[in-house]
Amino acid sequence: MISCLVAALPGGWLLLTVLAALPRVGPVLRLRLPRWLSPLVPTWTFFAPHPGTVDHVLCYRDRLANGTVSALREVWPAGRPRGRAGKAVDDAVSLLIQANGVIERARLAGTLTPAEVETRRAGLLISTSYLLLLTAASRVPHDATAVGVQFCVVATSRRDEPPRLVYASAVHQVDARPRWAGVS
Repeated sequence: MISCLVAALPGGWLLLTVLAALPRVGPVLRLRLPRWLSPLVPTWTFFAPHPGTVDHVLCYRDRLANGTVSALREVWPAGRPRGRAGKAVDDAVSLLIQANGVIERARLAGTLTPAEVETRRAGLLISTSYLLLLTAASRVPHDATAVGVQFCVVATSRRDEPPRLVYASAVHQVDARPRWAGVS
């Protein structure tokens, strides 16, 4: 009996690992696993199956008092910050896109009810990634009549492809007080 258990445990773990590596099955499987088991199933990506061919740019737009929306503008027009701050922004963008993609794939596959989809989307609004990107977009200068701000992640490519919107946040109220002036 013990020898069967010793063989079944690694065999089951191997089966879960292989299933989690399949592009169509993996994301759905990870959603269905208990929270304690999910970290035990590794994510394997050998030989960069999806090389980085796009850059993600953090943009924002203002909702103005008259109800119109401004054009998209880059948060950092001269390029993203360097060092740890730049790495934090890159990681936040990647994590937000990945989490949103998992929710969308599960929604399209029908594995989540509409209520579960909305609950998970609401969870994104309080994630560290979302809040970091919202803070970055909120700290840039805004139009004088802005009442709201929305950040967006846009994918750009060096090839002849037009930029495409990857993620758009909810519209958040703009604080009229300048944060950098020592006002708390």
